[in-house]
Amino acid sequence: MVLAKESTFYGSENPVSIVWTLPGIVEVGNGSGASATPSSVDHTVLQIEAGAQIAGAVDSNSGLLISRGASIDAVGTAQDPIVFSSLDDNYSESGEWGGLVIAGFGQSNDCPNDTGSCEMEGVAAGHYFGGGLADSYSSSTLRYVVIAEGGHVIEDGNEINGLTLYAVDDANATIENVHVHNNADDGIEFFGGDAEVDNLWLTCNEDDSVDWDTGFHGSIENLSILQGGAGASNLDSAGYAFELAGNPNDPSNQPQSNGSVTNASITLASGAVQTDEVFRLKEGTLGSFTNIDISGYAGVGCDDIDANSSGSFSSLAYDCNATDLPAETSATGFTSASFWSAPACD
Repeated sequence: MVLAKESTFYGSENPVSIVWTLPGIVEVGNGSGASATPSSVDHTVLQIEAGAQIAGAVDSNSGLLISRGASIDAVGTAQDPIVFSSLDDNYSESGEWGGLVIAGFGQSNDCPNDTGSCEMEGVAAGHYFGGGLADSYSSSTLRYVVIAEGGHVIEDGNEINGLTLYAVDDANATIENVHVHNNADDGIEFFGGDAEVDNLWLTCNEDDSVDWDTGFHGSIENLSILQGGAGASNLDSAGYAFELAGNPNDPSNQPQSNGSVTNASITLASGAVQTDEVFRLKEGTLGSFTNIDISGYAGVGCDDIDANSSGSFSSLAYDCNATDLPAETSATGFTSASFWSAPACD
C-alpha cells in the first residue's frame, strides 16, 4: 500500500494534497497475535511518500502499528518530510493522538525464546512482539520523519510514546533523521532489540525523552534533546532526559540492557522547573555515553543510578549536580539544527 502526498483527480489539472487519517489504531500486517511466527504472518509493506501527512483523529487512541513481519517504508526529505500529527492545523498541543509503533521478532529479556509472551503497552490488549529470533523477516525505513502531538492517554500509566520500537533489530531497520515533538509520554522508547538510530531530535516531550527497557542493546548517534513538556503546567515536571532500565521484574534477566549514546546535547527548556535528573539508570541496565553536553540544569541532579545498574561516561560536560558521574572534561555534543522547525515549548 502507498500513502501519497497528493493526487490528481479526474477532470482536474492541479494535484490536490491528501491527509491520511487514522481513526483508531491502524495495524499493518497480522503479526500481533500471540501465536504469530515468521512463516505464518503477512509481509505487508506500507510505503509513505515524501511530504505525506498522516493524522490521528484528535483526542483519540489512534496510531499506526507496524506488526511483526510487516514493514514501513517512510522516506521523506529534508525539504519535504513525512509528518505524523493530530488532525488539526497546528503542532502546539500534546496527547491528541497516539503515535507510531514498530514491532519485530527480535529479542527482549521478558520473552527471549517465546514468540508470544511479550505484550505491548499503549494499544489494545492482545498485541504481542518479540520472539528471540534473528529478525530477518521485515525491513523498515524511517528517514526525515516528524512525529508530533502524540501520547494519548489510554489510562494512567498507559500512554503511547512518540516512536516505540518493540524488539526491532538494526539489521532490518534504517532509522535516521527523525524529530519527535510535544509527546505526552516519552519521545522514543525501545523494548529490547538492537535498533540503531542516527540523527534524532526530541523536543518538548512531557515525560522522558529516551527510554529503553527489557534488554535493549542498540545505539543512538547524534541526538538533540530539548527537555520540557508542552504547556505551562507540564513544564513543572519535565521528566528524565534518559530513563533506562534492564527489566522491571528481574534485573538479572539476560540479555542485559546495554545501549549506547554518542554525540548528544541535552538542554532544559526555558521556563521549565526540572524535578528529575538527566540520567536515570535502573533495574539492571548498563549503558555507554560519549561526547555528551548538558546545559541549563544548574541546581538539578545529573544522575540517579541504582546499585545494580551502571553507566560508562566519557567526554562529558555538564552544569548539573553530579553524584556518580566522572569529572567534567569537554564535549561538543550534537548541535546540528533539525530539518523541521518545531514550535517552542510553552
